[in-house]
Amino acid sequence: MKFVIKSISKNSGRLGQLRIKESRELQTPLLMQTTKGGSIPYLTADAFELVSNEEKHLLQLTLSTMDQMADSLVQWNRCLSEYVGFPGHSTVLLLRDPCDLTPAGGNDRDVVPLFTRRGKESLTATQYLEMVAKFAPDVYQGLCDADTSAESTKKRVQKSVDRTERFMNECYEQHGKLERLANSTLLAPIVGGYNTYARTQSIKHARQQPTGSYGGYVFEGFHTNGLAATALKAAQLLPVVEHCLQQLEDEMPRLMPGAYTPVLTLELIRRGVDVFDTSYAYCAAVNYKALTFSFVPDKVEHSAFLDLTDEATKEEFTPILSGCSCLACRKHTRAYVHHLYKTHELLGPILLMIHNLHHYMSFFDAIRASIEADQLPELIEHVRLQNTDSEIDYRIEQNVKVVGKAAMGKGFVAAAV
Repeated sequence: MKFVIKSISKNSGRLGQLRIKESRELQTPLLMQTTKGGSIPYLTADAFELVSNEEKHLLQLTLSTMDQMADSLVQWNRCLSEYVGFPGHSTVLLLRDPCDLTPAGGNDRDVVPLFTRRGKESLTATQYLEMVAKFAPDVYQGLCDADTSAESTKKRVQKSVDRTERFMNECYEQHGKLERLANSTLLAPIVGGYNTYARTQSIKHARQQPTGSYGGYVFEGFHTNGLAATALKAAQLLPVVEHCLQQLEDEMPRLMPGAYTPVLTLELIRRGVDVFDTSYAYCAAVNYKALTFSFVPDKVEHSAFLDLTDEATKEEFTPILSGCSCLACRKHTRAYVHHLYKTHELLGPILLMIHNLHHYMSFFDAIRASIEADQLPELIEHVRLQNTDSEIDYRIEQNVKVVGKAAMGKGFVAAAV
């Protein structure tokens, strides 16, 4: 993996190019495509091609949703991206699913819990590397204890750092010895919760490794994934992230998985984070929300979302978002998507994912353009206020409207009350 910085601005973050193996260069700030079980949620590969104009993407795969595929992948003689139906795309393998809440607990001195559909499994560093080697991804994260949040005690945070150091010592040692990982890039995890001292300790351990031991950084331990990431407080998170970034070399890409809000994402980009994922778009879609925030300056007031379960939408025969060019907005109306929700049709979440992914990828196009023009602060203020007098709330609340038992497993998910 090769990362090249094109420009750095004090106020607008940085632009870069990321090349993984022989793939074409990917422009940063970059949006990884979050997957579940190797598939983009609700969309086939053909449907996804209708969403994106770009030829290739960086796929974010997670061991917690794909561990059952490990043995069959050993018999697969081609690359991982072909196995999941996206030939030619690059892959990043993470441990946890950023779309869903990761349960707390299960950590021990020598193991990290892996929460799968079959329940909890415990992985040692050796077992983890053996499993990753079966996948042979283009990029993968090192094993870490990331079971921390803003509420974690100092003792829990320190344990996460100490355990991660032990896991990573094994990862650094074995990475170069496993034949199936010869062409894979290792990401060094930076942990430590919201404790700047602990984060510094984690960074020092990574930077003490020989040159070439790893190819980038992944920030873990700020949240428990899922909707929890949408409720993070910028005042708590940003100073810690800024403290960390000041200690990292510019030549390494920085990844932050999680469903961060658009405003928080922009603030992280301004400080120098390079790679994010589409879990925010998924979390909105699975809770019946269409993204409607504006990232193009205009005089119209916008909201963060449109709730398609709202009874007011049942007679709105207009696109989900006026002016949107996605397939869902060009072919269907709010009233139709509301009808799909009422009748529990699978097409409902499909259309919402099409719209949300298209909207969020267009958002990142606007981000790169604003950085190039050194106008990221103006974009941040526009997204923050949406031409109103107060800040827009981008948190995603869990849907609490009851879906009948007959609809469970079909179309929209059943929500807890």
